Amino acid sequence: MGNENHGSADKLVQAGAVHGGIHFYAEAAPQQKLLKVPGQLLAVSDHFVDRDPAVDVLNDLLDEPRVGRAGLAVISGASGIGKSALIAQWSHQVQQRFPDGQIVFDFERGERSLGDAAEHCLRSIGVEPEWIPPATGDKVAMLRTWTKDRRQLFIFENVAVLDHVLELVPASGASVVLCTSHQDGAELAADGAQPIRLTPLESEHAIDCLRREDLRERVDAEPEAAAELVARTGGFPIALNVMVGLLKTRTSWTIARAVQELSEKRRRRKHFRKAFAELDLAVEQLTRAEAQVYGLLGRVALALPVGAVAALADLTELDAEDHLEQLHRICLVEENDQEQFLLHDLVAEHAAETLGMSDVSSDDAVRRLVAWYRQQGAFADRAVMEPSRLRVVDDDLAGENPFTRERALEWLRSERVNLLGMVRLAAESGWHVDVIALCDGPLWALHNQDKHYSDTLAALVAAIASAVAIEDLVAEARMRSLRGHLLVECGELDEARAECAEAVAVAERAGHRRILASALEFQGKALHASGEFDAALGNFERARQLNEELGRQRGMALQEYLIGKSLSALGRHDEALQVLAEALDRIAGFPEDKRTPSRIRVAAARAHQALDQHDQAVSLLREAISATRERSSFDLAEPLELLADSLTALRRPGARECLEEALEIYEQAQSPKADRVRRKLSEG
Repeated sequence: MGNENHGSADKLVQAGAVHGGIHFYAEAAPQQKLLKVPGQLLAVSDHFVDRDPAVDVLNDLLDEPRVGRAGLAVISGASGIGKSALIAQWSHQVQQRFPDGQIVFDFERGERSLGDAAEHCLRSIGVEPEWIPPATGDKVAMLRTWTKDRRQLFIFENVAVLDHVLELVPASGASVVLCTSHQDGAELAADGAQPIRLTPLESEHAIDCLRREDLRERVDAEPEAAAELVARTGGFPIALNVMVGLLKTRTSWTIARAVQELSEKRRRRKHFRKAFAELDLAVEQLTRAEAQVYGLLGRVALALPVGAVAALADLTELDAEDHLEQLHRICLVEENDQEQFLLHDLVAEHAAETLGMSDVSSDDAVRRLVAWYRQQGAFADRAVMEPSRLRVVDDDLAGENPFTRERALEWLRSERVNLLGMVRLAAESGWHVDVIALCDGPLWALHNQDKHYSDTLAALVAAIASAVAIEDLVAEARMRSLRGHLLVECGELDEARAECAEAVAVAERAGHRRILASALEFQGKALHASGEFDAALGNFERARQLNEELGRQRGMALQEYLIGKSLSALGRHDEALQVLAEALDRIAGFPEDKRTPSRIRVAAARAHQALDQHDQAVSLLREAISATRERSSFDLAEPLELLADSLTALRRPGARECLEEALEIYEQAQSPKADRVRRKLSEG
């Protein structure tokens, strides 16, 4: 070869003699050779709606001052919830803030690695392939070097291992990293990540999603059908977009016809196959126990606390909590502010289908769930109301009551929807005693504190049907009496009197004196509300006699209270006050009964008002209000209204404030008495 070189050479050594090895050191890829400003943003949706809170979080992240570290947000949620659409919409709005480029990489749920992501980013910013080292750690290190102090937006889609994203975060305060994942981003919050968890669109926004230019007239022409269509999509953007496409293709279809299309399960599954396929992928990653919990939650379609889920799946609460935590982490299950776990509608449908493919007995599971609610409800009932009050189902409660009165009332309020759900599930399964026990126990206890007429009336109809089905006359009389009482409160007096009359007739046939006394009491209340005061008085006196025969002092006090009300209504106010005083003395023997003394004082105040003794009325009403504020909101309305009347009569201040508070209570309970208070306010 000689000592001459002909042609070009990348590395050349010219020497007379060489002793030892020769090492060539490659030049490091200089950052100044960066040739590309990538623009890889996803296309925006043609009709993006809502997501304002999430956009606000991203805007705050963009404007947040940072040094030496990019901003990071993790957008999570179920498949088809709109994670990518949110990122696309926002990134196009702010792309000018990232003059050094925008890079997008899809991890494909773990099919592609951290090394693949780092290499993609390096190539995107202009690093030649021969300069990229083979080892993942070296690739990541090079990426950090090349992105330091630059202004770039990185978008990582379908991240399976969230820790990988942390390694890709550049050391540049002007950059932002966004990622989508089926795992909740809260686990990265300690590392500075901003978690954003998306939920289905609210109805109004979902309808807006349907109202695209060429569909607007059809949607607006059928608002009820549009609302139903949205409900059947579960508010999932992926499902809504399917329906938009279908309506655009089937131009002759009405919105009602589209609803009909989704009513048939097989066709619904066909149209939403992409959404269900994504959920299938998520479920494949679950353990058998997790998949069982997922499926059972879909079976009942309710928001359940951990204890209820444990009963449903026949697990310890600790195991149930572990499984729920995992399901929540991968965005199959949501948790509300009542610490209850639920599935969104479309996910619940998918979950119920997966249960059908397992060997789990859903009937046994539902049976355990109903039994759990019946037991917890019975404890709560006895903590809120008099433990010895009339109940037609004798629940065998072992152990100490876990509830205080305050905690029991809190539980009843948070679990009201679930208690109604248990009535429905029990009725569907023919578990009639459970239906009756739930209505006569926790639901009635709650009604005495808060008023939810429509739901409770419907539950009592189911309870009457259950009592008839098992030919339980005692339970039938009780359930008819309770329903009659609610009808009185709703002002449906004709129906109330008919229901209460039937209750008395059934109680007479049953030959049960305590039930008969109760039925007579409720019938008396219906008669009193109808202005038939003499007839009502007769009922209450007969009921009092039955309670005396049974040796029930509290029952006697209650009837004396009602006798006093009827006497006052008949204009016999002095007699009424005498009887009410006896009732107040008698009920003093039951210190755990906090409600009845206040009701007696309110009745006595009415009698004093009729006698133009407003000072005495004001004193009694203030005492009643003070005691009632500690227990119940609804029971406050009547004494507040009466206090306003007496204050007005005495020309003292405060009447309007009392009426406004009473009106708020009546309106919240949807009570017809609200109209009367509104009139008083307008006249004042």
